[in-house]
Amino acid sequence: MLVKGNASGRRNNILQSVKDASSSISMMRLTGAVLVFCCIIDFTFKPKHLHSLRAAVADSTNVLDATKHKNNVSLLDLPLSVKDVAINVGSNIDPIMLADKKYGPCAHNIAVEPIVANKIPFHRQLSVLPAAVSSNPGVMSMRIYNVNGVSSSLAKPAMTDFWNSKESRGDGRLAIVPVITLSSLLNSIPKRINVAFLMTDIQGYDFMAIKEAKNTLKERVTHIMTEVWYDDIYTYSGVHNDLCRDWLPLMTELGYTLVKTANEDDMEKLKARCEKQLKDNPQRPSGKENAGLSEDNAYWVRNDVVEQPFPGVVSVQKYDPGYAEE
Repeated sequence: MLVKGNASGRRNNILQSVKDASSSISMMRLTGAVLVFCCIIDFTFKPKHLHSLRAAVADSTNVLDATKHKNNVSLLDLPLSVKDVAINVGSNIDPIMLADKKYGPCAHNIAVEPIVANKIPFHRQLSVLPAAVSSNPGVMSMRIYNVNGVSSSLAKPAMTDFWNSKESRGDGRLAIVPVITLSSLLNSIPKRINVAFLMTDIQGYDFMAIKEAKNTLKERVTHIMTEVWYDDIYTYSGVHNDLCRDWLPLMTELGYTLVKTANEDDMEKLKARCEKQLKDNPQRPSGKENAGLSEDNAYWVRNDVVEQPFPGVVSVQKYDPGYAEE
């Protein structure tokens, strides 16, 4: 009976192994089908697409094995089906999603949010990184302000105002948060993946974050939206984020063009405004002298693709992928 029982057990093990192998083959076929599907969406036989295919093949081992590339940064284990990524730094509870139909199920989105990451709705095409971004990695104290912490910052407000002084809301309380650099995030994304859009809204730290990542930024990102300040007015103390004095010189040096802001489409008018500001105030005033609120969103495109439009994006709560989800 003992020998017979062992033989029966071995036969059952063999049958189970065959089933497992069949399941593995089916899964490999499915994965391959998804990868091929995502590679042929909007595909035309141009050299850059052939390069993308070669990069995907070369990169796949690194993704699966989580090895390190030349900057000694581990690559994110993103699915091989992912072709394009959008990054939203400082997303609060409603991060952006790539919405153009051409992206479809082959797009992924990364939200970087240190305070309310746990309140962001789940979506299979969205990853949430609970961290702040600055020029150096580490651990810092962040002050929480406004509804859902939407105005929270690593810096102190330059003045007391409605958005940072409501005790019943808990304005001013401290949270200890992990801090990463933007370059480390960009370097962790496999080279086969196109960073289609980068958006920052990090309460005074936008310029600092972009400046730290400048060498990686110009290699990986073509379309960027950043929060900026006007007229040397400080919303937060101890940080520089002025469009005319800080942003335009840096982005011009990196090879980006300012194509519009949320409040201004006439770039000649904006250029004249900057010239007047710098002429009237050759030296930067202090935060105490110029505390206030004068913000806008600036849209930058890398010079080699300046004619290409910004990708369509919507908030995760309004995102309709346009394809069936199980």
